Amino acid sequence: MGKLKIVIDRITCEGIGPCAEETDLIELDKRHKAVFLEPGKDKEELFKQLEEKKKQVVEVEVPIDKEEEIFRAAEACPVDAIIIYDAETGEQLYP
Repeated sequence: MGKLKIVIDRITCEGIGPCAEETDLIELDKRHKAVFLEPGKDKEELFKQLEEKKKQVVEVEVPIDKEEEIFRAAEACPVDAIIIYDAETGEQLYP
């Protein structure tokens, strides 16, 4: 697939956590909000940056072996707080 734009709505996120069980690219922060772990960024610094943010928006080249995990994580979210787009076309891929 290539480059994806991943949006995590931190207001909608209820911190239940099934998304984080599907992939190691998502973790819950201390407020129990989902965070996409951006490659090359320190996890704790990322948590701090997102602490008061309403959304996390990441455009990332997804390795083919991780792509399915990301979609499973989005599907596992009971409140649809993870939205996935094709970064190049803008097409919403999930939900």
